Amino acid sequence: MDNITSRHISRRSFAGLMGMSVISAAAFATLSGFRDAEKIAATHDYDVVIIGSGGAGTSAAAFSAQAGAKTICLEKLAWQGGSSSLALGTFYGSGTVQQKELGIEDTPEDLYNYFMKSGGQYVSAEMNRFMADHAGETIDWLREDLKVPFKDTIKGNGTDKVQRGHMCANAAIDALTAVRALADGNGAEFRFNCAAEALIKDESGRIVGVKTRTDKGVEVYNAKTVIVASGGFARNEQMIEQYCPDFEGVYTEVGVGLTGDGVRMGLDAGAAYYGNGGVNGILACQVDPGQSSLINKNTLWVNSQGERFANEAGESHFIFYTVAKYPDQHFYAIYDQDMVDALKDAQKGSFQHGLEMGIFAQGDTVEEAAAKLGIDASATQQAWDAYNAMAEAGEDTLFHKKAEMLIPHTKAPYYVLTMGVCTHGTFGGLQTNTDFQVLDNDGNVIPGLYSAGEVCCGTFIYQNYQAGGCGLNFSYTSGRFAGANAANEALA
Repeated sequence: MDNITSRHISRRSFAGLMGMSVISAAAFATLSGFRDAEKIAATHDYDVVIIGSGGAGTSAAAFSAQAGAKTICLEKLAWQGGSSSLALGTFYGSGTVQQKELGIEDTPEDLYNYFMKSGGQYVSAEMNRFMADHAGETIDWLREDLKVPFKDTIKGNGTDKVQRGHMCANAAIDALTAVRALADGNGAEFRFNCAAEALIKDESGRIVGVKTRTDKGVEVYNAKTVIVASGGFARNEQMIEQYCPDFEGVYTEVGVGLTGDGVRMGLDAGAAYYGNGGVNGILACQVDPGQSSLINKNTLWVNSQGERFANEAGESHFIFYTVAKYPDQHFYAIYDQDMVDALKDAQKGSFQHGLEMGIFAQGDTVEEAAAKLGIDASATQQAWDAYNAMAEAGEDTLFHKKAEMLIPHTKAPYYVLTMGVCTHGTFGGLQTNTDFQVLDNDGNVIPGLYSAGEVCCGTFIYQNYQAGGCGLNFSYTSGRFAGANAANEALA
């Protein structure tokens, strides 16, 4: 373990929220502690059982099956994917083939230094070193080996100037589809509508299987090793309230299955929790879900007091953290008529919808439009006038926005657009080592138990999100290694 202080959350507090989710093998054999009428509908035997079919779980299935293990991936929903199927598809990493093709000079050492600088004092140096060394490999695996199409350019994400954001040509579903094909081709099985409810532990403390619930009733999957890859808990309001209170009530767009099941099962099996209430979030617009194109960074943004609060072209994750802590969780973007005229057809439809809903307002002046939304109209007008004056002068003396993005907007009428935030995941979960074995509160390995993806991301992303694309890459990278390591142990 690193020379850092683990942030533990007691199993008792989680159990109080979620209920029992670990069973001794002996007790389960007699259904002790469960409803008397409950019967075991079926029992299955596998080398490796994986809980969750997102990017982490599917990558784990592919590598486990490639290693020769009899592998099954269990998914509680009727479809595959988790949040990995909804993501835009940016993978953050260094030293890649594509970087070299584009003449971008970068090394894993540079990436490690950036991770440690931006991630905060409690991240695991060991895990961040591991990700710096292997994130680029994952991108090369997807792009070069599996032929996932990527865009021809790499974008600069985060606060580092180096271009590391490798973007799928279409969306992250392309990567998930390719990895699923690899898993299928190597004999991995997938079962849907199969909800994991508890880990099964033998008398020695080893995890030896999973209790699930299906349309047939209770089914047991015996396993030599188990990988928990079931995602975070952004859809669990109780867990957000207790463990991420700064973001209570923030709207989320994550997959509907991310309710903390894996965290609950792992903690009840004795796992340590590592994290401090962080979330991954984006700036959002109610009439244009996802990464809204109406959030224009070339104009002024204010809060409800009419105050400019950030460099609008800055890192959106840091702006998210600011806005999420406002009482109303809103900010407001100012448009002039030229900006509205430049909208594309799809954007115009969303814009009109916003006007009809009353969350966008029009006025002959910015002050008039702001007043219609109930925000400080006089302060908003003053901020607008000051912003345009700086734009005309070509220098942002408040937040140092680049001159090319500091554009004056002076054509009436004016519009004030209500914007907000939403979460795309949670940081924190089961603590692992860099073999992705789950650890207990004393730093010891829980035999037979591995984890991958968002459910165990706290050692890599503790509270501050380093850059867009880190979470998605962690899911696939941790899945690769968890799958291979779990298979090797199962086959030993």
